[in-house]
Amino acid sequence: MTIRDEKIIQVNYWKKLQKDLDEVVGKLHGVVLFIHNSAKFEDITDFFNKIHPDKRLRVLYISLINSNNHIERILKEKPLINKRLHVVDCVSSFIMDMEDTRFCVYKKPPQNLQALKEMILENIQKTDPNILVVDSLTQFINFSVPTENELVELYHFLKELRENIIGLGDDSIILIYNDKVGYMKTLPVMNIDLILKYDVIRDTIRLRD
Repeated sequence: MTIRDEKIIQVNYWKKLQKDLDEVVGKLHGVVLFIHNSAKFEDITDFFNKIHPDKRLRVLYISLINSNNHIERILKEKPLINKRLHVVDCVSSFIMDMEDTRFCVYKKPPQNLQALKEMILENIQKTDPNILVVDSLTQFINFSVPTENELVELYHFLKELRENIIGLGDDSIILIYNDKVGYMKTLPVMNIDLILKYDVIRDTIRLRD
């Protein structure tokens, strides 16, 4: 029988933000890892509305999982307040060629983080956003079984984004990660300012006669 020595390699502390959520998100700044248990765009619009709610902000939304048509349909029901969304749609190109509009460009999905960075920098020049959202980082890394090379590439990606985007104003980079792919054994700590875990719980409401 082989006895293996185990050692602690990382300790994570979590704070429930039920009462402090509006204050923390309202002053959001820097690089944020937004861990989410749902891939539905409608589940995160409330979170977006809490970010600097009293300011008019431009949001560059890199969408790797939702088409612009779907996003527009959701925003008619749950609109963003004081925020103008500029979408890079990386989904619709699988279906047909689309013509760019004022607030949406259609691109082939990036194959790696380097291609994603180039896509981001190109569209930042066009939209000058206060907030950058990537939905979702899950397309490039699985924190339940990340390789050392994947983590190195991620930290390099984050470092370059910080150097090219984050300024002194309300700038935020929000990287959405869907944790349904598996238990997160690794959390990135370098070049991340805040980690938020956001769980949406659904249940059937039974009405009494």
